[in-house]
Amino acid sequence: MSKTLLVLFLCFSLCQQETSCAEVPVSTGLLRWTGAENQASDLASVLSHLEKKIGTRFQTSDFILQDERDLAFNHYQRFVQIRKGMPIEGKSIRIWSERNNTRAIQVEALLELPPVNDDQQVEALAPQLSDEETMVIIHSAMNEPSVNDTDDHAIRGMEWLDQWQNGELVRVVKVKGKRGKHKITILLRTRLVIQHEYIEFPQAEMDAFVYPIYEENKGKILPRKHVVLKHILNAIPKAAPNLYAPLKMQRYFDNKVSSVLGSSDAGRAQGFWSMAYVKDQAQKIRDSLPMVQNDYLNAEQGGLLLQGKYATINIHPDAFKSFSGVNFKPKESTPFFPTWTESDPSEMVPGQAFYGKPFTSKGEASTRPARRLPNHNPAVYMNDGFDEVQVYYAINTLMESLHSMGFRDPEIATRPFNAFLFNPDISYRNNAFYTDDTINFTTYSPTESNYARDNSTIWHELGHGIMDRLMGDNIALADTGGLSEGMADFVAAIVVQAVTQGKPFPGSHDFRIINKTGFNLTNEVHDDGESYGGAMKDFLDAAIKRDGHRGLVKVTDLILEAMRLTRDYPGLTATDWFNHILFADQLGRAGLRKSGELKPLLMAAVGGRNFHLDSTPNAYFKLMNETNKSEEVIAGSIASRGHPIQLKLAKNEVAQFKIGVSLRSSKDYAFKYPLTIKVVFNQSPLQGAVHWVGEETGARVIVLKSEAETVHIPLAVSGACDAVNREDGSCVDYVHVQIFNQGETNHPVAKKRFYVQVKN
Repeated sequence: MSKTLLVLFLCFSLCQQETSCAEVPVSTGLLRWTGAENQASDLASVLSHLEKKIGTRFQTSDFILQDERDLAFNHYQRFVQIRKGMPIEGKSIRIWSERNNTRAIQVEALLELPPVNDDQQVEALAPQLSDEETMVIIHSAMNEPSVNDTDDHAIRGMEWLDQWQNGELVRVVKVKGKRGKHKITILLRTRLVIQHEYIEFPQAEMDAFVYPIYEENKGKILPRKHVVLKHILNAIPKAAPNLYAPLKMQRYFDNKVSSVLGSSDAGRAQGFWSMAYVKDQAQKIRDSLPMVQNDYLNAEQGGLLLQGKYATINIHPDAFKSFSGVNFKPKESTPFFPTWTESDPSEMVPGQAFYGKPFTSKGEASTRPARRLPNHNPAVYMNDGFDEVQVYYAINTLMESLHSMGFRDPEIATRPFNAFLFNPDISYRNNAFYTDDTINFTTYSPTESNYARDNSTIWHELGHGIMDRLMGDNIALADTGGLSEGMADFVAAIVVQAVTQGKPFPGSHDFRIINKTGFNLTNEVHDDGESYGGAMKDFLDAAIKRDGHRGLVKVTDLILEAMRLTRDYPGLTATDWFNHILFADQLGRAGLRKSGELKPLLMAAVGGRNFHLDSTPNAYFKLMNETNKSEEVIAGSIASRGHPIQLKLAKNEVAQFKIGVSLRSSKDYAFKYPLTIKVVFNQSPLQGAVHWVGEETGARVIVLKSEAETVHIPLAVSGACDAVNREDGSCVDYVHVQIFNQGETNHPVAKKRFYVQVKN
């Protein structure tokens, strides 16, 4: 009897004695083969090959085609496995084939084996859960501190899907908040929330140092360099107030969001809607508009507007209401911009943003002032209009650079990014972030840099967009998101390298991607990203050292292809990611890179970062919260980024904490003693809101002499915030515990964060 049949037999025996086999589903595990093993790429042939491999027969009716598209060098299809008409969580077949024929390049399948019995109890397992009941459960889950400690309780979008998960029917609800996304899973049989995850939108935490479009480095204002603004459209759709009035004939309540029902006439007739459908309808409205010349003499627009092939520049719709003193008349722009009511249920209202300051002469683009105001006054910056120039140029530069190095996917590589500047919401302050094909800029405190004038930040955020487009909406990362942050850093590094041709400039050695951070030695997404980004930067540097500029092109092409080959991956780990890079390397690229030529450079890069492609034990760094009971601070735990310790203090009160630090080397990765531990209060990104007692004296430095020691560090938090950075008047901040090897002063090998939130 085969292993598969034996497992099914055991499952059947358990079902006879206890309950339905639906409760003990059997997964195939991830099955993968390449064109070298079997070149057939149609679904029926793939299923036939699967049957030969595992002895289980699937029908084509067990799958639905969810995604199909041409990528730059291959054709991609994703077939989702269904049971009783409903999708099974994370189970699919993904097929990459050659674009000019049907030969398979790669096939990956993660499936649930068909149940032994006919599952007569499906109806009993799937009780109807009304929309109203769902909303009650969601609101309760989002406001339950013990489940989710984030203060992002706003609902800006919602959709749900009923599917199979571990043999049970569940409703997976995705809620878009103000600063991130909630994923809430409800067990339909019991109507209980069994999982609640919250992920913040990618936010900038990069030092503002880049050349040539670079405002300040360590307090010094750097000179501007003349650039050419390309790809400005000669004609644009004619904008008008209330452009999306036809879309307002339907109401868009957050308890009626459904990606499936909202895409069908029958579902919309019942009040359901999906953002994808609304955006598609908005595009049709724009396509139907008459075109007007976009030039300096257009009196109706006031002049030429920065609306281009790859970028549209817009002002956030609340900016003109929030900032007084703007000296040009706001004109509605055509890109779709949804706004949300604060009602219950919340409602999405289709709307528009505004164009920026128009250009009235050809020379104006080079003469607009780039004043660095002490208070970063938004109204003055809007009147100057320089931020628009820099953002537009930065987006163009990224697209052009990547196009020259293999980013040529149909539609994906040509669709513009919409930029929205001057978001006045205090909860977004001192940030830039990417979401849904848009890059968004906020307002800035006097001591912070203006991220709309920092290409490293812009290219990092657009790096999230490149990943989003290539890796698909259904990609699931198996760690804290470090891959996303690290690869966004890497995209920025690629563009910086292309623009500067590797020549040094002020701040060129201060990028976050230049680091020594190891894998498994951090507890927060941006720090996790340093290990990914750092390893990839080491890889890139080695390729450039060997092959010059051609090394940059080779590595860029390779990483873009690895992104395509992990499209919609169900639970991507670091091991999966690096294995897919190795597979893309094995495929080679005719005329550019030979099969397998980059593998030695990649393996050398990851080898020194506390990482193994097998199960070899790693070195570790433990940060313990020893205040009440000893509890490790890891991603998702209390005192981590999404779950700061909640403190209600009077302004004259102080809260006391104690943290513990210990480290252990592994066979292949050794810490170099004596180590230096730095407890940093103010120098790391987005620090400074909470007042830590004693922070005025700078970082606390402690020496760890050997692995046998555990260091115990007292901390104290004042009830008086140094700055408010949350809408409710509270402040959120962290202590950064950094570990330096002997002789190292600039680049820690490990770093973890300890978060608190203070409210009076």
